[in-house]
Amino acid sequence: MHALVAIASFRRPDDLRILLDSLMDPSNESHHTMDVLVVDNDPAGSAEATVQGFPDVRYVLESQPGIAEARNRSLDVFDEADRGYDAIIFVDDDEYVGPGWYPELAGAAERSSAGVLTGPVISIFPAGTPRWVTRGEFMQRPFHEDREVLTAAATNNTLLKRSGWERAGSPRFDRSFSSTGGSDARLFADLLRAGITIEFCRQAEVFEPVPFDRMTLRWVSRRAFRNGVVLARIGVTKRGAAITFAQGGYLTASGLALSLVDLLRVRGLHARSFNRLVNGLGVMSSFFGARVHEYKRA
Repeated sequence: MHALVAIASFRRPDDLRILLDSLMDPSNESHHTMDVLVVDNDPAGSAEATVQGFPDVRYVLESQPGIAEARNRSLDVFDEADRGYDAIIFVDDDEYVGPGWYPELAGAAERSSAGVLTGPVISIFPAGTPRWVTRGEFMQRPFHEDREVLTAAATNNTLLKRSGWERAGSPRFDRSFSSTGGSDARLFADLLRAGITIEFCRQAEVFEPVPFDRMTLRWVSRRAFRNGVVLARIGVTKRGAAITFAQGGYLTASGLALSLVDLLRVRGLHARSFNRLVNGLGVMSSFFGARVHEYKRA
């Protein structure tokens, strides 16, 4: 397998350096080959100096602001005929990959008939993390069984095969999600609708240090609400407005009930019930024009 590892970056030079160091680790060398691409979405080109320290990494500037624009630029490079890439792998610029990550992911992709393979993103919490965050399992993504078939994916540790992408009509990231986030969820929803399977690769781990400024109830509430709005926007195109709105009501009611159970058990806030409740509110609020422009730039 010959893959393109694509990193969309915006003003995170220190995080980007850590990620590139991890990708260059000898444990990621394999008979499966990879090229690494950094798409700098800062018009000032702030990532270029970092990338210059890694001669084997390709750098391109995408001055049009927006996550979808940067991700689509990655697809432009992936689609260059002379490169012959079998797959594109998306990794976020605030993560780093584990030892042997690429051989594990590429090997699993070679053995699997799935068009998309996604691996675990493990949150790394610093000393002093509030107890309610870890006790309630906030900012911790669910684990799955190896080779488990999933119904969603994101661009934080995910391989997309060229064969599956082309079979689905070579979809692009939807630019209308650039300032809100969710263009990746929309793309993988489109791939699922086209019959492409998403499979979990348990061994291909990446790690994400959690910043202190995210460890607030305001931040987790805003993110859960935003995810609900995104869920509604995607759901309307898949299932229609009435069913999507009803789904929002169900999520809100069941999330509230589960939250009350958590309180009665003296568990405090728990991410599973809390996120379900706020997701539901986001879904229903989207029908009244609610949007969370988390990535909007001045």
